[in-house]
Amino acid sequence: MRPPKFLNTLMALTIFVLAACDAAIGPVSRFTDPNAVEPTAGSWRTMVIASGSAFRPVAPGNGTLELSAVRNAIASRSLTHQTAIDYWNGGVSRRWNEFQLQLIASTATNPPRASRGLALVSAAMYDAMVATWEAKFYYRRGRPSAYDPSLNVYGAEPRTPGYVSERVAISAAAADVLKYLFPASAASIDAKLQEAKDADLYSGISFPSDITSGDALGKTVASWVISRGQNDNSNAVYTGTRLMGPGYWVPTPPAFIQNPLEPACGLWKPWVLPTGDAIRPGPPPAYGGDEFNAQLDEVWQVNQTLTAERLAIALYWAAGSGTVTPPGMWNQIATGLAADYGLNEPQAVRVLAYLGIAQADAFISCWDCKYHYWCVRPVTEVRAVYDADWLSPIATPPFPSYPSGHSTTSGAAAAMLAYFFPNDAVELQRMGLEAMSSRLYGGIHFTFDDFIGYNMGTAIATRTIKIAGSDGAPKVAPGAYASATP
Repeated sequence: MRPPKFLNTLMALTIFVLAACDAAIGPVSRFTDPNAVEPTAGSWRTMVIASGSAFRPVAPGNGTLELSAVRNAIASRSLTHQTAIDYWNGGVSRRWNEFQLQLIASTATNPPRASRGLALVSAAMYDAMVATWEAKFYYRRGRPSAYDPSLNVYGAEPRTPGYVSERVAISAAAADVLKYLFPASAASIDAKLQEAKDADLYSGISFPSDITSGDALGKTVASWVISRGQNDNSNAVYTGTRLMGPGYWVPTPPAFIQNPLEPACGLWKPWVLPTGDAIRPGPPPAYGGDEFNAQLDEVWQVNQTLTAERLAIALYWAAGSGTVTPPGMWNQIATGLAADYGLNEPQAVRVLAYLGIAQADAFISCWDCKYHYWCVRPVTEVRAVYDADWLSPIATPPFPSYPSGHSTTSGAAAAMLAYFFPNDAVELQRMGLEAMSSRLYGGIHFTFDDFIGYNMGTAIATRTIKIAGSDGAPKVAPGAYASATP
């Protein structure tokens, strides 16, 4: 059966374009490394943009015409440039994640907002990576050293085609989304982006056109992710009814903040769940009943006999205002594991992206539940029943108790990271359960808050893992991602 005429035309056009591209690039300088990094990553399923090929740039020119610019940059390379190159060679998505966590801490971003921002930036970096890899392996233009092997390249040269620059595309995507999230920090974000661009040029691994095309591609991807952020209902106003009376939340000491935090978060658009209330659990134990009273007594007894070890656990996982927040702590764990196991850039940014959307949905679903039930905090009941002057060992945050946000995000994060790093699954589960228990030790949650939250997070991770398992990336058999020895 003959193909339709339009397919014949399309195939002829494709052959013509690739032949013209070959003529411009040159057969010697065309990338052919059989050990290329993730050559199929350009076909992986994206999170926001339609596909990796959706924003493919125009064909590159002959790199020979740009060699003088590369030689001039190499000739003017300084020790400062070398230090920056070494820094960025540590992983581009890792460096932007670290920078975002610094911004979260310095601006005292609250945990729901932090999780939303981490999801947006990591999704932008991931989609930019997919689009970049698609262009790279479509055009296969070699790096400058393929045109002139005598170039004094500084640092390891990536085993990927040069056009477009992965470092710049991922960086431009991250930078634009960060400027949307932190507009007051635009100058420092732009400086960070310029540093990443300079690292590519002065190292000698990229032509100027690799850098400019990467910048344009990353910004285009960012515009789509920012549009998602502008339409995710994160500016919603809570219109529900605050429940009043015994057993319901009231402002807590020591600050007695009257307006609870982010009451409309449960209305934000999730990434994996259909809606914020999709996995809403049943109500907490009946106020004043045997189970509620037993768990209230447990909070009192645990804190009356709090050991130094348990206090240290509570303080370690506290992640209060002015820190990287609970989702940020799990991002630090993720980037540490990615570095330990030597994950390449597509693998590393994929981990951050799926971790990011799972934690974002964890907060959305948890906050939906919090403001549906308006459950009282332990400190309120302990002061009413046991000691009128008692304060929890870590500050009780200003929102309802049920379920625990830290437990929900930790359940999601621990399960997601166990999927990507199966050799560390036992330790990750231990850390997740420790984070969960830290809220009891800190006196800010009942055990039912903690276990219900952890189970919700695990359920979200299960759904997210199912998506990750069918995104076109190489399947992860037990130990596959964790094949190297840390």
